[in-house]
Amino acid sequence: MKCLIAGAALAFLVASASSQSLPAYDLLLRGGHVIDAKNHIDAIVDVAIKDGHIARVGPGLNSGDAIKTIDVRGLYVTPGLIDLHVHVYNGTGERRSYAGDLSVPPDGFTFRSGVTTVIDAGCSGWRNFEDFKDRIIDRSNTRILAMLNIVGSGMRGDRYEQNTFDMDGELTAKMAARLQAATSSGKSVLLRVEYDAGHGMGSTKSQRDAESADEMAFLLWQLGVSASTK
Repeated sequence: MKCLIAGAALAFLVASASSQSLPAYDLLLRGGHVIDAKNHIDAIVDVAIKDGHIARVGPGLNSGDAIKTIDVRGLYVTPGLIDLHVHVYNGTGERRSYAGDLSVPPDGFTFRSGVTTVIDAGCSGWRNFEDFKDRIIDRSNTRILAMLNIVGSGMRGDRYEQNTFDMDGELTAKMAARLQAATSSGKSVLLRVEYDAGHGMGSTKSQRDAESADEMAFLLWQLGVSASTK
């Protein structure tokens, strides 16, 4: 009889505990200046996060609905930033090379600055892009888009970068085509082909403006943002 009563009491306690609702959010960012161009938000509002996703954005959200609340008054809160020019082909051990020690490991420098997407500015070419992809792109939490260098060996210093015999537009295009055929996302893997001037050297203002426009248009398309027709 005692065992029966104890079992009934335990069942009641379990039922009572399960009936108490868990907090709606994991994290609440309170009082920050939210700038979200896609959703046309530029205001002091709260941001609630659940399971790693934005659950709600609005003023005066109840801190009691969140497991943890952080006061971010006086700070900006934005979607992940995009760094348009980085060198992240790190880890080969090659000295004085952007396909080596002159590059930085992306995850160590992105998230702490609010950056979630970067564009690698041509560290690799058609010869070594697959190593770059396997070594860095596929293993990083940072989203990495890459410019494919027309120089087969990429940015490994003047000995390689000024070798006109290694500048092969056809093999560069074939590498891009092979990657395009292998992707399951349906999105382009080729960011830009530029032969008039490289790395800003010798570029005119109109060329630099055109490059920036191409980069931004490509990024917006990759991120699923529709171009305005206005």
